[in-house]
Amino acid sequence: MKVDYIIVGHGIASVSVVEHLKLHRKSFVVISENNPNSSSKVAAGLYNPITGRKMKKTWLAEQLFSYLESFYSNLEKSLNTKFLYDKAIYRPFLSLEDQNDWMAREDDATAFIKHTYTKSHFTNFIKDPFGGVLLKHSGFLDVKTMLEAHQQYLTSINALIEKKFDYKSLIITDDTIVYQEIKAQNIIFCDGPLSGNSYFDWVPTAPVKGEILHIKTEKALPEDVIFNRGVFVVKNTHQDYYRVGATYEWKNLTYEPTSKARNQLTEKLDDLLNVKYEIIDQVAGIRPSTKDRRPLIGNHPAHKNVFIFNGLGTKGVSLAPYFANEFVESIINSKKLNDEVNIKRYYPLYSS
Repeated sequence: MKVDYIIVGHGIASVSVVEHLKLHRKSFVVISENNPNSSSKVAAGLYNPITGRKMKKTWLAEQLFSYLESFYSNLEKSLNTKFLYDKAIYRPFLSLEDQNDWMAREDDATAFIKHTYTKSHFTNFIKDPFGGVLLKHSGFLDVKTMLEAHQQYLTSINALIEKKFDYKSLIITDDTIVYQEIKAQNIIFCDGPLSGNSYFDWVPTAPVKGEILHIKTEKALPEDVIFNRGVFVVKNTHQDYYRVGATYEWKNLTYEPTSKARNQLTEKLDDLLNVKYEIIDQVAGIRPSTKDRRPLIGNHPAHKNVFIFNGLGTKGVSLAPYFANEFVESIINSKKLNDEVNIKRYYPLYSS
């Protein structure tokens, strides 16, 4: 088999890269083992323009959110599958001081505010005595459904090899990539955390374990709103339960759910919900994050035909489409990459 690109991994990053390569009519093959615990498959898929305890606008929000809505909507049409859900996110104020602080600076985020409430608005469902902010250009991506539909597409065009990638079988020359029976011009690693990738093991990554609860509530929550304070509560699209998350763990990097995370999530959930609930499941995944919380994108320092598109972390749904476009443009049309995501920032750490 001869292709322009070998792509290792099949998650949000890989899908975004593949779809942008298609726009340039490049041929490709994706090599990925089917890992049910991958961060993409267990992720809740939120995209949220106002994040953090201090409710700050997400980095590059204006560019990222307009692009992601267009990208995923077009992908839905291409795959004939629904997986993007545009929903308002409601962020309750924690105190009167919190409310006053927001009112004093909300102009910075006007484009993403649907409404600001100064008194309780969802008291039948959550505790919001000081009101809160209802956000727009927000919602969630049903990542699992998207990946399954995209996998079926790749299979239909004979562009998917469902096997674990063997890094030792890779042969790299100045102008050719050879992997077993495949010859390519380039290879792109979208292989997530803890992959054993020796070509980029010099990059200072910081994988983060995240755990999510599945719950059923005594009464249904509003269908058109996602509640988010301390934890998010998102309705599952295909089954009658809600997803609650997420935790952050940098040391215990296993796929096993823990009682520690369960307790953290239930404590925050109890502070938020005004309805009774029961836990029906708990899942864990490991996010491919970095120490500076910026993606790892660009060219290997010693191999001009070896690339990485990784390290998207907790904001992969919003980061992947925009930066996949920037990345592919940098390869094909020599467009300059944003310095904050360009892997060149770590070149001094590389030794051949």
